[in-house]
Amino acid sequence: MSRPIRKDAANNRAALLKAARELLSEQGLDVPLDLIAERAGVGRGTLYRHFADRTELALAVLIDGIDDLDARTRARGEAPEVFFWFVEELADLVMRNAGWSDVLRNVRSPDALTPLRQRLTEAGAGPLARAQAAGLVRKDLGPMDLRLIATLLGSGFQGADEVERRAVSARTRLIVLNGLKAR
Repeated sequence: MSRPIRKDAANNRAALLKAARELLSEQGLDVPLDLIAERAGVGRGTLYRHFADRTELALAVLIDGIDDLDARTRARGEAPEVFFWFVEELADLVMRNAGWSDVLRNVRSPDALTPLRQRLTEAGAGPLARAQAAGLVRKDLGPMDLRLIATLLGSGFQGADEVERRAVSARTRLIVLNGLKAR
């Protein structure tokens, strides 16, 4: 049985995730971890108590992004069209974190990605089911396909600058969204 996290520890973790999200977005994956700790207002030891390494921190930032997407999706309500909004927002999340594909490819254990995959599946399952029930989305898709959708939305970014990433993302979204619709 795990103990509840102390309030100060929870605040430190939240500050680290915020600082990491900002700095990773601004400077990329090579940003010094000391700089992340400094921006969060904590010491290096606190960073390492929460995250063993850069990969663990990056995965936590991605999971936090999915958690945020899930909360915003729930706030939009139960309308079947929310699924398409979810996919658009997922595309934005993937595009903002385009440089992180190396982290995901180079994790030491495939099990390290399990929490990220589970959160994505949980966040999109309800909107997908409602869109399918309304006849808006193909019936042959399942929640596990959300991982494939995220992968497709993130493809084609390697070596691309921001302008090209936006163009690739717009085209990929169009193709994916059209492919999801019921015929």
